[in-house]
Amino acid sequence: MTRPPDAPRPWHLPASGRHTGPSRRVLLGRQGIFTPQRDLFAYELLFRAPGRVGLRVDLWNARQQDRATEHVVAAAFHTEGQPPLDRLAFVNFTRSYLIERDWIGFDPNQAVIEVVESAFADDALRHRVRSLREDGYRIAIDDFVATTSQLALLEHADFVKIDVRDLAARGPELAAAGSDRGCTMIAERVEDASTMAWCLDLGFELFQGHGFEPAIIMDRGYDSRDELHPAAS
Repeated sequence: MTRPPDAPRPWHLPASGRHTGPSRRVLLGRQGIFTPQRDLFAYELLFRAPGRVGLRVDLWNARQQDRATEHVVAAAFHTEGQPPLDRLAFVNFTRSYLIERDWIGFDPNQAVIEVVESAFADDALRHRVRSLREDGYRIAIDDFVATTSQLALLEHADFVKIDVRDLAARGPELAAAGSDRGCTMIAERVEDASTMAWCLDLGFELFQGHGFEPAIIMDRGYDSRDELHPAAS
């Protein structure tokens, strides 16, 4: 495919080792989201880089997380010589990425906007999320623990994702906060059948975790641009 001039660009981290230059391979992580019958519903897409393992993107600063999101969108939907992914995707977005960019890089039928747990739901973010939803995009709240910001976004959410460890720590009321608003509930880090059965009893409809499928790495090809996206700091 031909990349539009304003399309998101891959981000090439230096490989491990101080004197190693960046690789031009475009990698993408994915983990399936499944129904109770183990039918694939969608993939969560994840930032991956050659020579890097155990990346904790959730601990990066906002600028770095934005670069990671741009890479994921570029790898999934704007890789030269590769067709866009043809399965519904979930992609993590920070507040700054959503607020500062007019176009997020894909059509509403291609992916769900997953708002990360650190996003502060001020008036600007609430307005942006509402506007995106009016344009046909679906919204998910990631790692829901009922913070003030997350509760403020519930009225605009189609999906709520809860880590089963937070569910165990905070109780069934955490799931009820989302399901009572009509959101589709997704249980994360489901490792076994008993956990899945527990989540089903609490109203969860979709499941993600090693009990269904581990995250895998996709090689989306080679970035042929003359200038590489610089590392963020």
